[in-house]
Amino acid sequence: HAHNKMKIRKIPAILLGVMLTVSLLTGCADSKKESPADEAEINSTVAVTTENFIVTQSMMEYFFNSYYRAFVTNYADQLEQLNLDTEKSLTEQKYSDTHSWFDYLIAQSLKQVQQLLYLNEAAFAEEMELSQENQQRIEDTLSRYDTAAVENNTSTAYYLHKLFGESVNETTIRKCLRMQMLAAQYTEKLEEKQSYTIEDLEDHFAQNSTNYSMVGLIYAVVPTEQAKKFADAENEDAFVELLRAQLLEETPELSEQDLKIKIENAYRRRVQYVEDTAVSQWAFDKSRTAYDTYTEEEDGTTTVYMLLPAVGEPMGQVVYRDNTAVKNLEFILFASEKDGPDTAKAKAQTVLEQWKEASATDPDGAFQALMQEYGGDTSLNLERGRLEADLENWIFDEARQKGDITSITVSEGTYILRMLADGDPQWQTQVLADMQQQALDEKLQELSEIYEAKYSQAALYDISQIRV
Repeated sequence: HAHNKMKIRKIPAILLGVMLTVSLLTGCADSKKESPADEAEINSTVAVTTENFIVTQSMMEYFFNSYYRAFVTNYADQLEQLNLDTEKSLTEQKYSDTHSWFDYLIAQSLKQVQQLLYLNEAAFAEEMELSQENQQRIEDTLSRYDTAAVENNTSTAYYLHKLFGESVNETTIRKCLRMQMLAAQYTEKLEEKQSYTIEDLEDHFAQNSTNYSMVGLIYAVVPTEQAKKFADAENEDAFVELLRAQLLEETPELSEQDLKIKIENAYRRRVQYVEDTAVSQWAFDKSRTAYDTYTEEEDGTTTVYMLLPAVGEPMGQVVYRDNTAVKNLEFILFASEKDGPDTAKAKAQTVLEQWKEASATDPDGAFQALMQEYGGDTSLNLERGRLEADLENWIFDEARQKGDITSITVSEGTYILRMLADGDPQWQTQVLADMQQQALDEKLQELSEIYEAKYSQAALYDISQIRV
């Protein structure tokens, strides 16, 4: 759909969260120390290596397929536009005129593995040991794979093969997790030395405001001969009435509830600027005013966009800065795929009642105990616009407070959600992340000149691909 042009980003610019985010680092490894690479690794097929660390072919398979899975998850609603079919071999699908999708994804995976090795070398140079807490996290992760395998009526070995590739086993994953945890631990130490004031964030925002500003709009895809009346609508109410009539003309049997959902789905209230797209250039032009319209014709239909008045912290008539606090919460998911939707919902309700009975004296401890028992997790810095509507409406309700708890059923199952304290305004978290990433990119360039990460092209191109 044409409206997707407002949100799709250039693929080469993405950095999906498969590897752990890295930060500033300095120093080089002391070659006199004993290398952490063991004899079995040295005798295995080497995919990527630095002076003291080795990523074997099976480890690279884990990293690659993890990256691929995360990519598909993040771009699930745009795979058709990207001409990526998860049922087909990546080597047989064109990413560009000269490269396949496998070429692209293995290059991105390799880049992140090299960065991971740089961090491990830097930690090794400082004689950093993995903390007991991070060692336990590794064991907890592996234990969850065992539990998931049992729940899926299969062996752990088979389950891991399906998730990460034919040559990946528990030993492989343990080594990969150890590298990731050590990188995270080293990163945390470095981030403690970083300090950005609110003035620093404001300055960066002012210099790059287009990257963080937003507009809201409503759109309709209509036969080209009807586009003019949508484009001439005086305001949002008039546009919605036209859209309502159009939807009922197309599907007269629509219920009022379904009609309401379709109209709500026509809104895009948090649209960010996307480079080199005509609709973005129009929407973010300083001359724009509320209820301006724009049309794009394609294949006999026309998409009509209408801009909405600015909300949040206005920076003009339509452009605004999002001051909504990012949300932090704990959750437990009872998946429909595993138990069926009715059973999942019933389980969630039972567990919620267990928490209510146990929460009188220690609500935090009671929920954490249930998270441990049922495989719960924590989500930090959640931003508006990234979740299913029912989840988002509850989480971002203005009345929401720390300690609020509920169960919500969505397409993937039933969640038990428990709110933690809010984070910073959303624009601040975005600016801070970009400032840290910018500093990281500069430092990684320096590190690539300190640590050499060699790789085997043959080993990279001989790994198995999962079907997502």
